[in-house]
Amino acid sequence: MRTLEIIAIIFMLIATGVTFGLYQINFQGFTHLTNYSKTPAYDLSGTRLYSNGTLLLNVTRTAGPDTYGGFIVLVQILYPNGTVLYQWTGQQLGMLPQSDIINEFPLHPAKPIHIGNYGVGILAPLGQNFVVKLQVPFHISPGTYIVRVYDADGQYKAYGTEFQVTVSVS
Repeated sequence: MRTLEIIAIIFMLIATGVTFGLYQINFQGFTHLTNYSKTPAYDLSGTRLYSNGTLLLNVTRTAGPDTYGGFIVLVQILYPNGTVLYQWTGQQLGMLPQSDIINEFPLHPAKPIHIGNYGVGILAPLGQNFVVKLQVPFHISPGTYIVRVYDADGQYKAYGTEFQVTVSVS
């Protein structure tokens, strides 16, 4: 019986070592442990900006904790040199009508968050794909622009990915 216990312990240690080793190799080796459930991340692929000032912000929340949503508190349209053309603050985003946010999945929808008459931002649940319709109060000249999104922690990048996309207006 003692031999069976020793064999079981050896196999348990081997299995643990292989599991740990493969995880570390998959996520940049043994020097840097990556935890994709720590910080929310967003993908803005498919975002479109029109000359009449309409921004269709296509957002997918790709990483972060699943126990609470990510909170988009700032959306900016930037010139290529980084100067802000127009931005929507958490106050403005939190007061958007729900009809301006189109969710791909009905379970756990993205929605504006407000406390009384004060807007906070947009709640973005993990895995949700949604489009936010925003309107700039003036026409946009033809050219290339950057659309950037900030999370509640003040970041616009995580895990080596920036929460921004380049769009063209023709």
